[in-house]
Amino acid sequence: MMNRNLWLLAVLQGLFLTNNVTFIAINGLVGLSLAPYGWMATLPVMGYVVGGALFTAPVAHTQSRFGRQRSFQLGLVVAILSSLLCAYAVSTKNFWLLCAATVLAGYYAANATLYRFASAELAAPQDREKAVSLVMAAGLFGAVVGPNLAAQTRNLATAPFAGAYRRSRSWRASRWC
Repeated sequence: MMNRNLWLLAVLQGLFLTNNVTFIAINGLVGLSLAPYGWMATLPVMGYVVGGALFTAPVAHTQSRFGRQRSFQLGLVVAILSSLLCAYAVSTKNFWLLCAATVLAGYYAANATLYRFASAELAAPQDREKAVSLVMAAGLFGAVVGPNLAAQTRNLATAPFAGAYRRSRSWRASRWC
């Protein structure tokens, strides 16, 4: 039988991939509207990917020093802060702040990619494959919800897509870990 924390990791994985899809869907569009030159439009998307790579070692250090639970909680706090910073950057039409905020969001991405590994640690040895499959399958949620979330929240704030940044992360998830 799968325990409660495995189901929570599955929910978090679904929310993480919702965030990824939403970021990819809107960051290029927002970048195009804010970038000083058209060729810079995808820098916010690249910032998210580069941030994930840059923060891999710090996340590993945080997990080894404070444990997975605290590290996941910190990742969710960073997700909230970076999404608010993204929304602010879009509202103030600040392209470079948007790029910096998406690099910061990479900390959350580097952290959340470890949900599947945590699921294997939580499961009994005979259930590890099922646990990892459950958490990975929850990512399908993001494939469906992410694009719809971006579309539905496009005009939620005064600046186009600013509302999507505010809604793309679930701050409530941080209390589950």
